[in-house]
Amino acid sequence: MRISENYITKLKHVLPAFSLSAWSSVILLSFTRWLFFLGKYPILELDEDLWNIWIPLIFPWIPVLIWLRPWFNAFTFKKDNDKGSWQMQVLGWITITAMLAFSQHFLTTHTGKLLELQTVKDIRKHERVRYYRIKQFSVYKYIGGVHSAFRTMGRYNEKLEIDIYFANPILTHKTQPITMTPLYWYGVKFNKQISNWGSNANKEKRFKAFLEECIVKMQHYDFSNLDHFEHKPASYDRENFRIAIQYALRKRVTNDFVILQPRTKSYESRNDYKMAGTIISYAIGIIIYMLLLIGPRLKSKPEEIDIPDAVHD
Repeated sequence: MRISENYITKLKHVLPAFSLSAWSSVILLSFTRWLFFLGKYPILELDEDLWNIWIPLIFPWIPVLIWLRPWFNAFTFKKDNDKGSWQMQVLGWITITAMLAFSQHFLTTHTGKLLELQTVKDIRKHERVRYYRIKQFSVYKYIGGVHSAFRTMGRYNEKLEIDIYFANPILTHKTQPITMTPLYWYGVKFNKQISNWGSNANKEKRFKAFLEECIVKMQHYDFSNLDHFEHKPASYDRENFRIAIQYALRKRVTNDFVILQPRTKSYESRNDYKMAGTIISYAIGIIIYMLLLIGPRLKSKPEEIDIPDAVHD
């Protein structure tokens, strides 16, 4: 099968520019976060959801609109030039967003260190890390807090995300007396998504049924079924766990409190799929660009192509 030189020219026009934009975005954001926000002395503690969700959603528009749009505008489309160029820009945004989301999740877990300790009290003797493996602990079930959080999801807010957070103190052993405010807490999160288009009464009914289901699960919960604990930095989950602890203690929760979430998968598997997801997202974007470039015509005259002079240097 012979591929036309015209089609190859179109590929050479778009794919190198897109590849440079995509991988530069991944490297730039990863290096910036690693240098200024994940080091030993971070300049600022940003909510982790910003790095994993919101920055990947917003940042790609910078390279797409500033760098890639002139390259897409160099094509003549059969029906509508603006619409055709816009479709290519949206594809670039979706692809780079997916690449950034996977790569930021990879950076989040890959840089997390594991510390093995005898009891939770040993945490204060060391610099805090993201992951802990604690040999001896006991969960005090008679003190605990629960908090429910709601978020609307979807393009038209058609989904309602329900998160229920349970928190109980972690002790060194079953007979340890509680003489001070517990600082170490075992956090369990349950999640369910329902339709947001029903009546408030129906949504309230489904929420209460889910809450009762979670309470029953907690009554029979196996607190020892885990490989290690995860101690999250600033995040949506940490904030809601803190509210659950506040309900239990009736006092303000500060950074002195340590919330540990159980993780059943091995520490070694924490990076599974994340780097592969970055590469696969890039590959899918390239394939779709190759299909989209079959139809449009590349403007032949230099004066027809409005690309910044810096590109030709």
